[in-house]
Amino acid sequence: MKKSICVWLMTLPVIALSGQVPLDRQAVPVWTDEEIDNAWIRVPWSHGGHYYHNTLTREDQDNHPTCLSGVCKWKWD
Repeated sequence: MKKSICVWLMTLPVIALSGQVPLDRQAVPVWTDEEIDNAWIRVPWSHGGHYYHNTLTREDQDNHPTCLSGVCKWKWD
């Protein structure tokens, strides 16, 4: 009897916390084109080159990013 109560008490948090993720945590963030453009950074490679990383979308690419908003003020070159 004691073992079954102990097992029940140990599994209760797992059962309680295994529900679905709330809807607000599943929502995809919506950013404006200007916010996405401003989030690009140039990251240097150890061999001397570089790649581009977007800190909002977590996208990486080897080529210069496309300006979505039309008002980009990148000063990398």
